[in-house]
Amino acid sequence: MRKFVQILLAAFVAVSFVSISYSDAEARSKRQYATTKQPYWSVGEIDKELSRACQRGEFKQRKSLNLSIGYLGAVGRGITGVATDRWNLIDKRRLAKADHTYHFYHQGYSDCKVYVARTPPRRNQ
Repeated sequence: MRKFVQILLAAFVAVSFVSISYSDAEARSKRQYATTKQPYWSVGEIDKELSRACQRGEFKQRKSLNLSIGYLGAVGRGITGVATDRWNLIDKRRLAKADHTYHFYHQGYSDCKVYVARTPPRRNQ
């Protein structure tokens, strides 16, 4: 459970610069962490090598959209799935880095894109 909370925190910080709506619960799916009106590409920096690996099925979410973020704005609508090197990731070539969160757009398709965001350091408890 603690690991799951850390993943949630990482996803939150990855999109903390965008306006996220938690009050629109009816707009979110069961496994959706948050929604935003920002475009899906604002979640992190696109990584071309990881995107190509995703297109080949070598770098992908173990369970697609197990945790996701919905982008509901007028521009850049979509949904990204979330994974880290320790959670929900298949990484056949060991391309993932520690302390990074990976956001997948169109996994399973030839235009799959992977956006990378830095995972924040854990707070001392």
